[in-house]
Amino acid sequence: MTEFIQLLVGGTALGFKYALVALGFVIIFKATHVINFAQGGFVMIGAYLTYQFGTTWGLPFPLAVLCATVTTAASGLVVERLILRRMVGRPPFALIMITVGMLFIIQEIVTLIWGFDALNMGDPWGIDTIQVGDVFIPIADLWTVGIALVVVAAFFAFFRWTKLGLAMRATALDQEAALAQGMSAKRVFASSWASAAS
Repeated sequence: MTEFIQLLVGGTALGFKYALVALGFVIIFKATHVINFAQGGFVMIGAYLTYQFGTTWGLPFPLAVLCATVTTAASGLVVERLILRRMVGRPPFALIMITVGMLFIIQEIVTLIWGFDALNMGDPWGIDTIQVGDVFIPIADLWTVGIALVVVAAFFAFFRWTKLGLAMRATALDQEAALAQGMSAKRVFASSWASAAS
């Protein structure tokens, strides 16, 4: 039973990680009706940038994560501005193929900069655990669940109570009606790509 509970906790933490990745897919799809196959590439860039800021340049782990998040959001914004904005009105299949191509480009850029070797970034919690009865729960798993809950709650509040969030929801429901009400589709698309990339 103890082993089952430990596996359950570990599986829950892993599920929350996948939920954050899935959130990026959902944001793009809801705003643009495009499946972003490059989402995994943006996640990979975030991980390598965290390594670069933290391990290579010596920034504290929280600051490294923050810098990586801002940088990947900016990269998503640049991709939307330079590539995807030119494809507005094109068939969804064309946009999907562009995201597939972007994934291959991101993979090549990452291997060109950081190589093929696995890099140990480390984390501030290491292998620290807390004991609850006979169950040892890794501190890193608790932080994963906590951060994921905060991020999902923040996005929920953003979409429900902010002007831009409401504009993104309206554009997702009916793009033409949203445009008729004066909402900027370009701003919505740019925001969605920046949010998903981060």
